[in-house]
Amino acid sequence: MRMMEYRTDFVFWLVVSLMWTGFNYFFISLIFGKSTNVYGWSYDELLIVLSLFTMIDALTWSVFYNNMIEYTNAVFNGELSKHLLRPVNTIFVLTTQKISYNNVPRFIIGLIVLVSTAIKLDVSVSLFDLLLVTLLFICGMVFIYSGWFILATLSLWVEKLQNINDIMPGFRQVYQVPRQVYTGITAFTFTFIFPIALITSLPGEVITGKNPPLSLILYFIGATTGMALLAKAFFAYSIRKYSSVGG
Repeated sequence: MRMMEYRTDFVFWLVVSLMWTGFNYFFISLIFGKSTNVYGWSYDELLIVLSLFTMIDALTWSVFYNNMIEYTNAVFNGELSKHLLRPVNTIFVLTTQKISYNNVPRFIIGLIVLVSTAIKLDVSVSLFDLLLVTLLFICGMVFIYSGWFILATLSLWVEKLQNINDIMPGFRQVYQVPRQVYTGITAFTFTFIFPIALITSLPGEVITGKNPPLSLILYFIGATTGMALLAKAFFAYSIRKYSSVGG
């Protein structure tokens, strides 16, 4: 109902999201106009990673961004008090308030390109591989969500920290490319300290048969679990400091 009430706004942002999607795929084609592979990844293999990124990015802007904005706004205007009194999980309420459908076509485009490219490469994906890719995809979403939620929760500690929601989207470029792109301290940071580079790279490697190390897969699953538990614990601790507006 909200979407149809502001149809022009919906159509405008729908076109913008489609244009960005097209630009991302066009940019990859420009790179391969000068090279046959990038860090061991062929053009079609890199399309797999980009398609995974497109799907995750679509969900990021459709679900996470709007709800994190609503979360921090609720802290600043006092509406968080209302959510705390509801007989349901507060974190669930805070992160399911608003969903945008502008980026749904992006998700569909990413899925179509992913499947069509996999067929073109004639990859052999077993049921186990499919389940593993699904698990890693979900882990990637949970990792982004948990990290973003921790940052948004900082609004309980610092007044008028609206820009906090611009930090996590700034890391999008990190997992838009395979992890092999990064070297040295950057690779160590984005692979082990804050393993955001693994979000699209690991499922992409599974699909293309590059066989990522099992230890790295288990580490990412463990890091995601730890990040989710940390987000929950940090919120539970921070909420004790909350005294509503004017407190």
